[in-house]
Amino acid sequence: MRAPTGRLPVMLGSSLLLVLTGCHKKAPAPDIRPVRSMVVQPVDSTAGEPLTGQVAPHRTVTLSFRLPGKIVERSVSVGSAVHAGQVVARLDEVGATQTLQAATADVEAAKADLIQMEALRKRAVALLPVQAISRNEYDDVIRRYHTAQSTVQSAQARMRIAQEGVEHTQLTADSDGIITDRLAEVGEVVAAGQPVLRMAQSGERDIQFDIPASLVRATGLMGRTFSVCLDAEPRLCTTANLYELAPDADPLTRTYRAKALLQSPPADMTLGSVVVGRMTLTDRREIRLPPSALTAQDGKPAVWVVAADTSTVALRQIEIASYTATDVLVSSGLNAGDRVVTAGVQALYPNQKVTLLNDADVRP
Repeated sequence: MRAPTGRLPVMLGSSLLLVLTGCHKKAPAPDIRPVRSMVVQPVDSTAGEPLTGQVAPHRTVTLSFRLPGKIVERSVSVGSAVHAGQVVARLDEVGATQTLQAATADVEAAKADLIQMEALRKRAVALLPVQAISRNEYDDVIRRYHTAQSTVQSAQARMRIAQEGVEHTQLTADSDGIITDRLAEVGEVVAAGQPVLRMAQSGERDIQFDIPASLVRATGLMGRTFSVCLDAEPRLCTTANLYELAPDADPLTRTYRAKALLQSPPADMTLGSVVVGRMTLTDRREIRLPPSALTAQDGKPAVWVVAADTSTVALRQIEIASYTATDVLVSSGLNAGDRVVTAGVQALYPNQKVTLLNDADVRP
């Protein structure tokens, strides 16, 4: 049975009315998110974070006996101040003394033989002109006389060595300094040249500290002078000159051990004192950001940058030089005058419009 044709125009009209009504709905307003931000400016790098180190001797020597023997006395301990020529340890000198006594006896015997041969030489010299002895007999006397002379000289040399042996049973400091370690104990038998004590020589002092890899990449680091202050008394400061840098990083900390020579250190900067230094690198510029500004893109650090003309944000990857307790130091990826979002970064998406909650001052 056919449906009434009169309903068709009514249905078409209703559908058209619904379509027209839908076309006049307003589009949703764009999502504008309020954010906090700051305008950044690069400044000369100051090593990002303090370089904490320790005062150390510039020169350290080990003290050892020149002879083997048994240690019978050690008159200093770790921390003892010593002066040049001071006896710091002794070996059992019985053997050395006996050797000296034997050498002395050999010298006396050789001198007695020489006196006897001197008398024979004079007699031979007197008898040869009158032909009382043959030429061969004369030459034999002269040869024996020269041999006696050589014997005396050899015996005297051995006696001098024996005397030095007795002296070398005493271990003396070659210079003023402070004992920093003992490497052998009383009663121990040591070999010649075996280290017994370690001594820090007085005079020049170093600081030893670890430099982060980001700072090591700076050019002209060797020879650079930087300020150093005593950690316990920050008002006591001096300068240090970097003269040694390890070629390889520590496998655990990924830092590089460095040494710097202190220039006219205060008396309170004693060995072992903790010092804090800061190195200004005028050949490298960095930007400081709060940690809240950081996000990531493809596993790398990034920040949201606000476009001044459109008030939209774009994600930009950065390279971080180092971290401090309060800041992130950025070495590349940002330019002077860029406005960076510092709060609310996790809720943003590319090209999103934002409104600034504050007009932050330029932050170096």
